[in-house]
Amino acid sequence: MSHGPKDWPRAVLFDFDGVVVNSEPLHFYATHEVLKAERVEITEDEYYRELIGFDDRGMFRHVFERRGLPLEPKTMLALMARKSRVMMQLIHERRFGALPGVEELVRGLWRTTPLAICSGALREEIEAMLEGVALRDCFSVIVAAEDVTVGKPDPQGYLLTLRLLSEKIARGAANPNGAAAPLKPADALVVEDAPKVIQSVKAAGFPTLGVATSYPLMKLADATWQARSLRPDEVLEQIPQLKARFIA
Repeated sequence: MSHGPKDWPRAVLFDFDGVVVNSEPLHFYATHEVLKAERVEITEDEYYRELIGFDDRGMFRHVFERRGLPLEPKTMLALMARKSRVMMQLIHERRFGALPGVEELVRGLWRTTPLAICSGALREEIEAMLEGVALRDCFSVIVAAEDVTVGKPDPQGYLLTLRLLSEKIARGAANPNGAAAPLKPADALVVEDAPKVIQSVKAAGFPTLGVATSYPLMKLADATWQARSLRPDEVLEQIPQLKARFIA
């Protein structure tokens, strides 16, 4: 794995909820409301302890399985649709913001390094929140829940993100450094907040930065690097290789 300052990372892949934007409270509220209508109660502690890192389908399946409850396909689809409607209402009410340091870090990297989003959220939600924090132009690829057959914590989404970004670089659309060789997992940095996802993408060969926005640092021990936030000074201290890529 080459982590030299001149050639690494060739791309940075960001999770979205709880990494780029402070949207996990919105997801909890929306999940709580739609499950309450089904007479299923979920606590905030359970949400943060067990459900961060899942896409909506995996989350609802996990909740019902843990309670020994049946979940018919039509009920699953109805839950997902209702949660999406609640989420979009909260987004339109601007009940979210970029997490500390994100705007500076993303703006400092995007001119030199291709950036992408890989999220278990729906594309409509991601696009709306990125526009809301004025960062949509910084990400040349977005992979959302609809784009994969197996959601997080499986690494399929990150592998797809890498492939799509690699193809875009090869076409020259996101290629500030002229490198056209296909991207491999070791060429990219994944920025995540969910321990289970960090474990899975690390096993797939990705170097990882675990950011302690949803879990304490001690829970992120499997990450290659850990940071309390994405404030540039903290991230660059942890990963000096990024200094050559960062433009203040």
